[in-house]
Amino acid sequence: MKRWRKWIDAIFSIALFLSLFCTYFLLYDYGKITAQLGEFYRQEWFFYFLTTVSAIAGLFALFTLIRVIVLPSLNSYVVDKDENGEMLITSKAVENNILTTVDNYNEVKKSDVDVRVNNGSKHEISAKVTCGVREGIDLSLLGKQIKRDVSSNLEELTGYSVTKVDVEFYNIKEDSGKRVV
Repeated sequence: MKRWRKWIDAIFSIALFLSLFCTYFLLYDYGKITAQLGEFYRQEWFFYFLTTVSAIAGLFALFTLIRVIVLPSLNSYVVDKDENGEMLITSKAVENNILTTVDNYNEVKKSDVDVRVNNGSKHEISAKVTCGVREGIDLSLLGKQIKRDVSSNLEELTGYSVTKVDVEFYNIKEDSGKRVV
């Protein structure tokens, strides 16, 4: 679901809830009713009609609000469109591709990835890779190699331009409190 569509649906469902609440309770106002609506209010069918319409609209608003909360936005996917249709690649698949690339380095013992996809006018992707390493490794050289490999693999997999790849290193021994063999 597109981000703007999610916002519109969220605003719509909240506005519908508020209007239902105001309509129902202003109309019945705990037993007090305005003079203009008095003849409708006195008829028994009007109460049931208004209650049924309010319940249906409330369920629709609740469904829309839950859908907005649960469905991921298109920024969770890489969208590949061509004349035959479109293909969506999840961010999790892209993260797993990056983790596989980083796992090829023996110096890296533990890694984590965060991917940001921009499906706006420019299709861009960026990644932040956090790598656990041991002491005594040339981090500058390792970082450049990881950036280069991750960037080329991302462009090959997604077809999106890679804006940046951030590589962050931490010492496994200090952060975990355990000895690394």
